[in-house]
Amino acid sequence: MPDATLTAMRRHRSLLVISVALAVSLSSCASSPELDWEAAQSQADAFIDASSTSASFLGSGSLQAVPNAEVPREDGGVTLTYPSEVRIDGISVVCFGAGEALFGATVRSGSSWIGSVDSITLTCDGEVHTVPLSVPLERINAIILNGTVEKGAGAVIAAVITGAAERT
Repeated sequence: MPDATLTAMRRHRSLLVISVALAVSLSSCASSPELDWEAAQSQADAFIDASSTSASFLGSGSLQAVPNAEVPREDGGVTLTYPSEVRIDGISVVCFGAGEALFGATVRSGSSWIGSVDSITLTCDGEVHTVPLSVPLERINAIILNGTVEKGAGAVIAAVITGAAERT
């Protein structure tokens, strides 16, 4: 009889060990590693600093992107305003972190938000991407930069706006 009790206890302990191991494995698969926000922001700042010396530089911004955020974001993302009208010739954007992010922008002319720039998907690998503009955006006095993470724990997205002040 003691042998049957010992065998039952060993079997119970084995099942417990297997259950704990399975639970640990599943929880490590379910959670993404935490992003080093400080390092990602530092990389974004370096990208902006390197780009700000261009003669066509109109401004820049960076934002922390998290999963499941709306684009355009309810909190407005990053807004750049201009004291006089500008022509936007290009938007260069880069994502630092892991996974993929969605980036978009909305522009204002006069007192009206006239539309959104086509959103693009970015791999968060530090590579610079150019937002496709079919024509330069003219008579712009503000732009809102937005982003969200589609895959991964989070990211820092940085964008640089290039163009020229419009002559009146």
